[in-house]
Amino acid sequence: MGKPARITELEYLRAFAFLAVVLQHAIGHYAYIPGTPLADGVLLGILLLLAKFAVPAFIFITGLLLFYRYRESGIPYFTFLRKRGKDILLPYLPWALLYASIDGDGWDWPWSGGWYALGLKLLTGKASYHLWYVVMIFQCYLLFPLFHRAVLRLDRMLTDRLRLALVFGLGVIYVWLTGQISAIQDWTASLGIPAVSAFFGEYGDRNVLYFYYYLVMGAFAGLHLDRFRGLLRHYRNGVLGLFGAMLLWMLYRIVNHFELAPLSIQYNDTFLLQPRMALMLIVSMPAMYLAALTLDEGASAFWKKMLTLTGAYSYVAYLAHALLLTPAIVISDKLLPALSPTLRTVTAFALCSLLSVALACVIRSASAALLRRISAGRQEAVRKPRTPSA
Repeated sequence: MGKPARITELEYLRAFAFLAVVLQHAIGHYAYIPGTPLADGVLLGILLLLAKFAVPAFIFITGLLLFYRYRESGIPYFTFLRKRGKDILLPYLPWALLYASIDGDGWDWPWSGGWYALGLKLLTGKASYHLWYVVMIFQCYLLFPLFHRAVLRLDRMLTDRLRLALVFGLGVIYVWLTGQISAIQDWTASLGIPAVSAFFGEYGDRNVLYFYYYLVMGAFAGLHLDRFRGLLRHYRNGVLGLFGAMLLWMLYRIVNHFELAPLSIQYNDTFLLQPRMALMLIVSMPAMYLAALTLDEGASAFWKKMLTLTGAYSYVAYLAHALLLTPAIVISDKLLPALSPTLRTVTAFALCSLLSVALACVIRSASAALLRRISAGRQEAVRKPRTPSA
């Protein structure tokens, strides 16, 4: 099978998702500082809801690309995993070690708890609050070759109408599933099997089974990309209208749970694994893909270039951003102490995003230069004549 054509709007969607992650974490700092006014709590709630699509979008992109690239049966399992391990795990490990070495404001070296504790942090993504995603997404790659052939076979058996009905039905099941997580956690805990209990309990937030529907959506889009684009364009007004309605509904729920005397701001309604939020995230996927398509069709060359660059470096930038968010917040607070929490949030978000992408560019350039030097050294060693032995 030849190399598939590049899907340009996915680069923009990936950039959107990365920027949304950084925005969420900036909001997580400023929303809860003492003295945050109610108006800022509402504005930050709107921004948070607009940004919550980030992780589902990354999963959706993974599913779309995998099924777009592998539209034929037969994937060598270990070859596939070796490539994905190189792309995902090799960048992850040094960053995870770095985060595991940082304990609060100081360094924890050697790691407290010994090598077992370090290994557990690396395996579970507990070295930093954002690394859970890497653990979860790699499960997608572990499972993909196992069910890839079955999905292709089922897809070929279905008509367009039945295919859409199946995707819709799996979405209904997914929304229901997110309401059963506590019951599943209790049931698996009763089994007394440590690994199973932990996978569905303490580490349930990184269990790929709890995010399966975004992969389903991506699989449908990847196998029928032109059909998917056509549906989005045809039902553009309905997609955007439904997304707007869900946004207003979730905003109402958030603000309704604020306590006013004294003011207490909380965003518990935006946790990913709950039915209402799952429904909004499902609706957000086509809306955000429409935004990426619209940008691809009408944005200036400058913005396309900037978003393509951000999307290309998004993974390493994602790994780095938790380290760079703290200095971005400090700079924002020092430079703009009189501004509202919302404006300081946006400033810290912009600084962190810029620094993270810049660092990712530097790391990739340095890695490429190092690999070229190693390759040149090996070639020189091969060309160099051996000295005859006496």
